Amino acid sequence: MPHISIVAPVYNEATATLKALVDRVADALRPITTDFEIILVDDGSRNETWQDICAIAAANPRVKAIRLTRNFGQHPSIAAGLDHASGDWVVVMDSDLQDRPEVIPELYETVKVGFDVVFVDRVARPESLFHQFMVSTFYKLLNLLAGQRFSNKQANFSIISREVVEAFRHVPDRERFYGGTVRWLGFRQTSLTARHGERFAGTPAHNLWARFRFALQLILGYSTRLLYVAIVLGLLMAGTSFVMAAGIIVYAISYPELPVPGWPSVITAVFFAAGVTNVMLGLIGIYLGDLAERSKGRPPYLVHRRVGDLPGNEVAKIQSLAEKLPDHRAQAS
Repeated sequence: MPHISIVAPVYNEATATLKALVDRVADALRPITTDFEIILVDDGSRNETWQDICAIAAANPRVKAIRLTRNFGQHPSIAAGLDHASGDWVVVMDSDLQDRPEVIPELYETVKVGFDVVFVDRVARPESLFHQFMVSTFYKLLNLLAGQRFSNKQANFSIISREVVEAFRHVPDRERFYGGTVRWLGFRQTSLTARHGERFAGTPAHNLWARFRFALQLILGYSTRLLYVAIVLGLLMAGTSFVMAAGIIVYAISYPELPVPGWPSVITAVFFAAGVTNVMLGLIGIYLGDLAERSKGRPPYLVHRRVGDLPGNEVAKIQSLAEKLPDHRAQAS
């Protein structure tokens, strides 16, 4: 069993980045221990990433690799890595080197003081001020709707103990957001501050739509506050209706000789009620749809290939699909 496992999800990453990642991680771990493993999880990349990972693993026995059947997302990829990691301590980090491997010794020294979880608070980020402003606004809205305290300074870069890994693996949620789940687990947690690195090569894989879907998953998975939004809208609708009724009464008393306008008030009330009702039904439908997806019992990911000496686990009982399917090429020959 290795002393430290490194788990890094990979998606359409450049060859130079993967080689630099392995080299810098090895250099960072050398003062700590020579007993470590690096688990690279290919999240259904569409370029030559898997071939590059296999080549790196063939040259370095400490590198293990997992390939998922398709792009399941960053957090299911992290879950796959944690399911296969066997180290006493597990470091979770991104593969683009924005999470600098040189911070790992500091993470290790912090947990040795008596913590089970240590996250990294990123400072000196290279993004533009506008991007940082949008990220800050996004997290404020997310915390308001999700009822949690997610920090825009923290991502996935962290170190967790074997006990936390096992607890994480036994959480039955299909959508396990790594940071939120680890914080929900409790244990002794802290954070340290470190400079955020720059992307080594390539372009970011996450766009605005991906971030929106990720935020929606967080809100649905960790809070029911959206349902309370429906209640608030209903109260606002009722209050507005009382104000409208009072206005009509005042108008009728003030101008008894004039007819009370009926069509505008009726149409306004109908449109207002219908709009708010549709919003409330939509919010409830989102939760019902999410519950329906969770009730299907589908695994969070499927493993297609594995390279290296990796332990078995409950989820990984679904072995390589290629091993289970007949070899049509052999039959044809």
